[in-house]
Amino acid sequence: MIDQTNLLRSARRCFAAGLALLVVAASVNDAAAQGLDRVRNRNGIVSGKITKMTALGITLTKSGVKTKLPVEEIVSVTFAGEPEDLTPARRAADAGRFEKALEKLNKIDRGEVERAEITQEIDFLFALCKAQLALSGQGTLDRAKKDVARFLSTNSKSFRVPAAIELLGDVLLASQDYAGARAQYAKLGKAPAPYFKARSAILTGRSLHAEGKAKEAVAAFEQALQAAEGNTVAESQKLEATLHRAISQAALGEVEQSTDTVKKLIQQADAEDTKLLAQAYNALGDCYLQADKKKAARQAFLHVDLLFSATATEHAKALYELSRLWEELGQPARSRDAQARLKDKYPGSRWANR
Repeated sequence: MIDQTNLLRSARRCFAAGLALLVVAASVNDAAAQGLDRVRNRNGIVSGKITKMTALGITLTKSGVKTKLPVEEIVSVTFAGEPEDLTPARRAADAGRFEKALEKLNKIDRGEVERAEITQEIDFLFALCKAQLALSGQGTLDRAKKDVARFLSTNSKSFRVPAAIELLGDVLLASQDYAGARAQYAKLGKAPAPYFKARSAILTGRSLHAEGKAKEAVAAFEQALQAAEGNTVAESQKLEATLHRAISQAALGEVEQSTDTVKKLIQQADAEDTKLLAQAYNALGDCYLQADKKKAARQAFLHVDLLFSATATEHAKALYELSRLWEELGQPARSRDAQARLKDKYPGSRWANR
């Protein structure tokens, strides 16, 4: 049986997160209607006119007062005068509905866009959506790599540059170009903010783990935790660093300790961080598999299938694991269903072709 208590708790988290996003969206829409740029950061919404933008942050000016917002604190930006379809495209992309986002983006008439910042946003969202679809098996990684690289080469002053660098690294990692991925992730570590030093170390650790270098990966995650220590913004990276350290430690044989760590992390995770929660439940499933606890592993992977299916990469992995577990647990019909959904939704993913 599925753990109903955990499922209910997770469902409540998702509902609360969705309600919060609706409130913020309404606020942003009202602000944009007033003809001002709006930046949503970790503490709320700041309005004004964007007078400077770099890869490290945005400067807003309002009534002669300048407000500088570091890029690591920015959640999203709504531009005054942006095309009608850009806002829903951005929301769809943020929600992981990349095909819907592309549908909206394709409706935008670039000839009517007057601001360079808006053009940069459109270009980034196109590259992001296509790359994420490729990462889930719906497109070619080579084309995604070119799209993201093109954005970086022509938009060096966009606040989206750090996100694009990480995205390019992720595409290279999915292509098993581990050295190339780490070269991109290392660029983030050159930024002065502790947030990016921690982020760089986490991503480097992930690439090392994927390459089978669990011991080196643990060291990278330890570095991330040290970089995040004592910095309010960077603190947000600690849960992810802790999660991936536990995954690598489990690969080194520390299964029981890693299982306990992942369970605690799931309880502590922000309800809005669905990507982290999906990773955590998959990690928990992996820990149970290593301990030969198949029913417990099935429950963990079911959380991803039922609650976090919008996280494409993690959902594909969960379906793959479930297709095996259902068969081993004597339910071949459910195994075939999981396998069919995997091949139908993620036909080009590495999980569908194993």
